[in-house]
Amino acid sequence: MTTQQAFLSILEEEIAKDRLRLPTLPDIALRVEQAVANPDITLNDLAQIIGRDPALSARMVRLANSAWLGRSIKVENLPQALTRIGLWQVRNIVVGLAMEQLFEARNDIVRRRLQQCWQESIQLTAAALTVLKAYDGKLRLHQHTAALMTMTSQIGALPVLTLAEQHADTFANPTFLNESIRELGPSLSGMILRTWRFAEEQVQVSEHWQGPISSFKPSYLALVQVAGILTGLHPVKNADAILTYYVQSGLLPSESWWQQDGVQADFQSIVEAFN
Repeated sequence: MTTQQAFLSILEEEIAKDRLRLPTLPDIALRVEQAVANPDITLNDLAQIIGRDPALSARMVRLANSAWLGRSIKVENLPQALTRIGLWQVRNIVVGLAMEQLFEARNDIVRRRLQQCWQESIQLTAAALTVLKAYDGKLRLHQHTAALMTMTSQIGALPVLTLAEQHADTFANPTFLNESIRELGPSLSGMILRTWRFAEEQVQVSEHWQGPISSFKPSYLALVQVAGILTGLHPVKNADAILTYYVQSGLLPSESWWQQDGVQADFQSIVEAFN
């Protein structure tokens, strides 16, 4: 039995016996989820909840001032940032940002791979939001919904890396971890997001964004896939030709758009805001 087969056997047994420890939503995300379910909630109420987490509060301000949401007048505090972001968008952004709290480990190799997963989520998010800023198509694609999809895009790696840390002597190998995440991550992502009761469209994107391209027409899946291609997180053959199809479908402005200095500046601004 190969190492990969042994790992898969352990993982399947953990799932079959309901012993696989799936990650749960961080407390701050749960509190915001409960708050926005209240029809009488206000932005001031949300500011009081989010304000208990100084790091998250600072990040919300940075995002409000980034190329994603920023305008000429800078916001200076959390209430101003939430006003700019908007009540219904805050929920998705907070849940997405809270994902970072889950990407922790004690084993050095596993911790580095978790950090890489988080940084890849940020890059994918920044690319998707940059594309959406330029998108002018008929189909409405909401930025905060896309951000939540991309911020949770690597969530399936968590059970793989958690199990690897429990058997570090055997499985904590960078090459092995990369292969396992690539093969097992998508289905585990779907399992986790369904447990969290995410919308089925979000689950489908998490399961398939790294898979074959089935359509170039604008959609959340196409958006995340094109963001993956632009950042190299979804390597494909004949990438230039594929991007041309996205241009023809209206999802991308032009073949050379991504290389433009202003576009790259926006992308980097959003990456820095999420960090």
